[in-house]
Amino acid sequence: MARALERLKQIQETISQPSLAEGTDALKESSGNLWKPRDRPFDSAPPVKVIIVGAGIAGIAASILIPRKVKNLSYKVFEKQDAVGGTWAQNRYPGVRCDIPSHSYQFTFAPNTHWSEYYSSGAEIQQYYERLVKEFGVQEYLNLKHEILSAIWSDDIKQWVVEVQNLATGEIFTETSDFFITAAGRISVPKYPKIPGLESLYKGTVAHTAEWTDGLTKSLSGKRVAVIGNGASGQQIIVNILDDVAHIDHYVRSRQWTVSSFNPSLVPAKTDLPGAHIYTDEEKKTFHNDPQAYLEYRRELEKSFHGRYEGTISGSKANDQIRQLYEEELLVRLGGDRSWFDRLVPDFAPGCKRPIPSAGYIDAVRDPKVDYVDNAKITHATATGLVTEDGKERLVDIVIVATGFENGYRPLFATIGKNGVDLNKLWAEDGPIGYPKTYFGVMAPNVPNYFAVVQANSNGQGGTFPLQTEISATYISKVIRKVQSQGYRAIYPSQEATDDFNEIITGFFDNKVISDNCDGWWKSGFGKSRPLLAWPGTGHHRFDISREPRWEDFIFERSEEAKRNRFEYFGNGWTEREKSGGDASLTSYLKEVGRIDIATLHENWND
Repeated sequence: MARALERLKQIQETISQPSLAEGTDALKESSGNLWKPRDRPFDSAPPVKVIIVGAGIAGIAASILIPRKVKNLSYKVFEKQDAVGGTWAQNRYPGVRCDIPSHSYQFTFAPNTHWSEYYSSGAEIQQYYERLVKEFGVQEYLNLKHEILSAIWSDDIKQWVVEVQNLATGEIFTETSDFFITAAGRISVPKYPKIPGLESLYKGTVAHTAEWTDGLTKSLSGKRVAVIGNGASGQQIIVNILDDVAHIDHYVRSRQWTVSSFNPSLVPAKTDLPGAHIYTDEEKKTFHNDPQAYLEYRRELEKSFHGRYEGTISGSKANDQIRQLYEEELLVRLGGDRSWFDRLVPDFAPGCKRPIPSAGYIDAVRDPKVDYVDNAKITHATATGLVTEDGKERLVDIVIVATGFENGYRPLFATIGKNGVDLNKLWAEDGPIGYPKTYFGVMAPNVPNYFAVVQANSNGQGGTFPLQTEISATYISKVIRKVQSQGYRAIYPSQEATDDFNEIITGFFDNKVISDNCDGWWKSGFGKSRPLLAWPGTGHHRFDISREPRWEDFIFERSEEAKRNRFEYFGNGWTEREKSGGDASLTSYLKEVGRIDIATLHENWND
């Protein structure tokens, strides 16, 4: 970061600022106190530059949508991995698969009629996003194996100064941009358990599921393996390595609601068919050739993710019914075995943490090759194994860590706004606030021209993750257009508006099941700790409220020219469109007969 600060100083000393010079010219053209506009046409889209951090689902959504919604925008994308796809490029362990139907877990503007399975493998999902990067031209602006080291807002030049490292060459360089958009994943930095001796004494292999390699898969045959953690990755990997290994010690800290599917209307996966259904060539052909039939199929899937609001309320009849259904299903999958039921059933309400649709896990933990260790914590590692608090050492060749990720809701690098405010420190668990205190899950006070595609409290219940990123990217585009077209240089939410939004969050979740006694990446700790993932309402609630920005919630900073007259951007009364636009541009308000949508007429910025 020191290098970035030095670079910032150099820029401040040497940069030419045409806006300042032009502002001086405007004043010179004034006659006495009478201000006169500059002799140039109004340009609704002067050039702006954007830096996007991350090329996972959120970064790809931003890279495709924002340049198409904001005219005259140039951008660069920096991704620290060597491939696009985010978590689906990073996680390559055996059995990695999405538990959301493929035809829902995709962008609404780029539906794929050729998904091979109902629940896609991680590799197929990564290939889908890789294809979109090429089809939509993002690849030209994409920089893989580039990591952001710091991002600093300069009040002098009204731009971001961003320090970047090329991980392939080690080169460190500086970029500047008008807007800074982080799309870094919330589940991207592997979290390791703090087990004394695991790094220093243990002589075997230690591997996190998020750092898996093909070589590890090949090395499993006949080995004694420890799997620490029973979240989605832990459950999937146990099921998919069980046949190859000699033995598995499965260390479990807390219980999970393990279900067959998120909703009874969805097709459950099976041990011998983890994708639940393999689409036939005839089905794919129908999807491709009959857009209406495909739309109806997608709508049938999509509605499964809406309309379950009552079940989120603590002590509600609806939540009790969900618990009853989950418990009945678990008992059936256990063949009525009450002793195992008592070991596996959680004591917290469904919805406190993410339920895990899992095929084969309930059978796997009862397999003779598996030792399910749920009654003794690991105290330390030796050269050859793991020791639990009862004094027992279990010998193991490979330790597989499936313990999730570090808190990814705050920036993973210094992100410095006005007056030295660093979101990385401000939002850290041991920081002054202790959690990401965002505005609408997208922006932050005192951090100008800063946006997050997915941040704390940006995920409305209902609608899959790709859809949530589309909503954010659209919102961000509208804010950028406002600044771009109306003589501003910077925008950020007021502290008061941010405080009010976070008060709504606190009040909304007070009586919700997420406040029950569980932990997980949805919130910051146990019990009534801070909810981190969810928007204070349903998906449609978020979609509707975020449709138009509340401009009164923002602090605007004018350009030097506009400080004299806020309407300076009017120019000489002519428009750039009239100066250089063609017939279609000049008459864009005319539409083909039968294609006029009166509800949105004259609202499109291209009209």
